[in-house]
Amino acid sequence: MYKKSLVNLLVSLAVGLGIAFSSAVFAKNPVKVVKNMDHDGDNKVSLNEWTKSPFIFKKIDFNSDGYITAEEFAKKWGVPMPSASSVNKSISDAGSLDESNMIIADVHMHPHPENHPIDQLTWMNRNGVKWAGLGEIKGGRDLREKYRQAMGKRFIPFGGQSTLNSIYIKHGIEGLEDLDNWMFKSLMNELEEDFASGKLKGIGELFGNNSKSNPNPKVRRKTRIDAPTYLAMLDLVEKYGGALSIHVQMDKDSIEQLEILADHNPNGNIIWAHCGNNNYAEEARGVLLRHNNIYCDLAARHTPKLKDKVIRKRPHSEIFTSQNLDNSWRELIEEMPERFMVGTDTKTEEHYDRGIENIRNGLLSNLSQDTAEKVAYKNAQKLLNLH
Repeated sequence: MYKKSLVNLLVSLAVGLGIAFSSAVFAKNPVKVVKNMDHDGDNKVSLNEWTKSPFIFKKIDFNSDGYITAEEFAKKWGVPMPSASSVNKSISDAGSLDESNMIIADVHMHPHPENHPIDQLTWMNRNGVKWAGLGEIKGGRDLREKYRQAMGKRFIPFGGQSTLNSIYIKHGIEGLEDLDNWMFKSLMNELEEDFASGKLKGIGELFGNNSKSNPNPKVRRKTRIDAPTYLAMLDLVEKYGGALSIHVQMDKDSIEQLEILADHNPNGNIIWAHCGNNNYAEEARGVLLRHNNIYCDLAARHTPKLKDKVIRKRPHSEIFTSQNLDNSWRELIEEMPERFMVGTDTKTEEHYDRGIENIRNGLLSNLSQDTAEKVAYKNAQKLLNLH
């Protein structure tokens, strides 16, 4: 009896490890997985073409039709679908902008290497989003330029994010705060060049303090928000009429440093990403009252980017739901309607659709018409000179 139980346990572990192993090997590109396994050219994998356990096959075959598609691999592994024919896509494939509802400017949309810009434009058009953008988490200047060329004036290009992440990984916090760091000096030259040629609207998103909000230890950090490098970047965006997007949690020392940064150059515009991330409306009110050059981006203060487990732990992190807006935040936004903007901060089509739907139904529909228009697009249009 004991031996039989042990054998069953080992078999179960082997199956589990098989699933984990296959995910680790193939998760980056579900399209390539299907291409490698598909022998009859039907762009899907049958059980006859499958080389692993039938048990694993059934777990991935969500509709139980006897085949596994690239979409099912992507769903199983929780990754976005890459575009197999992305090279041949043109702007006409994205359709036209739906302006039947109030248009939106999404100021917190990170370009992702996994998403083709035409796909992103398709999601925007369907959801009535006229402009969208922010810095690239990875991919650098080349990825940003790819999005800018494909989306034209619909893209809101911010620079520096992926390079600053690289500086942190290679040189730590000291490197991020050092004006003489060679990577930072090179970045500043690149940013100024792109600002001067009209290819940038801002710098960021800077991870000034995301020590409690980012699950990835490679990018999680707490830096001095008033470091010389941050002051220099704010001066650069002010020089070209842009904005600095920065993620700063509501830690007392970090907020004090954010205010020093704002005072350093009162004409330099700062977009406070997630409006503090883990704070109450009254705390945000104090910062906004003291500094006219700080604006709030409400991304990740609502689902689907804001996860249920975070809401259970810190309910005040959720500013609005799919239908309702917190009263204290409604009062603050109506009090300072020129200081708030919206963003999705998602990377999959499903989450993008849900994010915009929640913005419309949970936030904008619960504001006065004039305030809703400002928050939806007019503030971003004015601040970032969008056309």
